[in-house]
Amino acid sequence: MEKNPILLYTCVDSPPGRAVQMVLEFLKIPYIVKPVCFEAGEHFSPKFLEMYPQGEIPVIDDNGFILGESVAIVQYLADKYCKDDTFYPKDAKARAVVNHRLAFHLSTYQKRVYDYIILPFDYLYEQTEDNLVKLKHAVKILDQFLSRQGTPFVAGEHLTIADPPLIMATVVLDVMKFDFSPYPEVAKWYQHFQTAAPQLWQFASECIDGIHHYVKNPRDMSQLKHPLHPTKPAA
Repeated sequence: MEKNPILLYTCVDSPPGRAVQMVLEFLKIPYIVKPVCFEAGEHFSPKFLEMYPQGEIPVIDDNGFILGESVAIVQYLADKYCKDDTFYPKDAKARAVVNHRLAFHLSTYQKRVYDYIILPFDYLYEQTEDNLVKLKHAVKILDQFLSRQGTPFVAGEHLTIADPPLIMATVVLDVMKFDFSPYPEVAKWYQHFQTAAPQLWQFASECIDGIHHYVKNPRDMSQLKHPLHPTKPAA
């Protein structure tokens, strides 16, 4: 029986959603984007929560198999659909490096980007000096990993599933004019990705356009009843 395309629930300016899209494109997996209106709270609608109780994006529906969390999604896609041994290596040590970079992304890099930039932008939080210090520390760590590794991609000589998530978090820093000069290896890796994987970079570029739009036209999420984050009052 022929399978239906994977459904990807996301929104245009979601960095994790774009990372998943990059992996879908790289693996040439048929998919359909199902737009989720973030400011309207569609991810908290009864229908969405019935599908995915965490109420976050991105989420995929692979013919009835529902999976959220972008890192888990890209690991699943590579495990199921990858046809070579470079994008998600089978060798234990090589795969461990990829998995480490993904874990570092979740625990440290993306978290610091969200705490300092994303959450204060969308919700009623302040940008604090403490969170900026933590963000700079995370970027410094990534810079040191890249320097010691001495490879063009974040987990080795070849593009892997670790690159898109970290690239998309770095896109947010770039849009917000973060100073990369103290972190030359991060800057070099970020620029190299753009020229080495232009077919994937186009999705990052579209996300950049989406983020720029919302920077100029902030979302009104005053009616959003978020279970965790306080929303800003209407302007």
